[in-house]
Amino acid sequence: MRPLLLFVGLAAALPGLVGCAPTRLPGASASSRLDSLRAENATLRSRLRRVEDSLRFRDDLATGQYYRDLRVLTDRLNRLAYEVQMRRQGGRAVRVLPADSLFEAGTATLTAAGKKRLRATIAHLETAYPTRAVRVEGHADDTPLSEALQERFASNWELSAARATAVVRYLSARSALAPSQFAALAYGATDPVASNATARGRRRNRRVRIAVLPPPQDYSRPVDTSW
Repeated sequence: MRPLLLFVGLAAALPGLVGCAPTRLPGASASSRLDSLRAENATLRSRLRRVEDSLRFRDDLATGQYYRDLRVLTDRLNRLAYEVQMRRQGGRAVRVLPADSLFEAGTATLTAAGKKRLRATIAHLETAYPTRAVRVEGHADDTPLSEALQERFASNWELSAARATAVVRYLSARSALAPSQFAALAYGATDPVASNATARGRRRNRRVRIAVLPPPQDYSRPVDTSW
């Protein structure tokens, strides 16, 4: 009879042991539920924003605002592409003057006729491009300089640089444009416009190009799209 009594005793003690097991605290359950609600709320807010954006886009399509904005952006991109191309090309040429008509032979000294042509250029710049950046390029043919000229100019690079600088000095000193608007560049014989095999081609290559750069654009400014 002892084994039976032992079994009955264990069975009677089980409810007490089960009752001693740890239980989930009400506070922890509430915190988990709150986190779940917060995540669900964030998801619903995100969905709401997408719906609002979709509705706003449909309103823009219906009122034509989308197409006006698209046209403004397209115009802005075209203008920017044009300015990049113009800058790569050195700006818009205002004058291309033969060096032989501007300078004494083999020098960077302006002649009277050359100064007269530059005064006409000044009038044009002040009237048409008073705020533009002006780029003056000196170009030469590929004929090596004589030993006498090499005492002053080591190569056609130096000669073209001196000529471009002389033109910049004359334009800056006699125009209403600010000195900071001018820049002088020397290309030497690296950018010919004609063959150097003929005298006529070499005359064309000895030149001074005066160009204006596109005006700077502030693309961060708001654009009027109300037309």
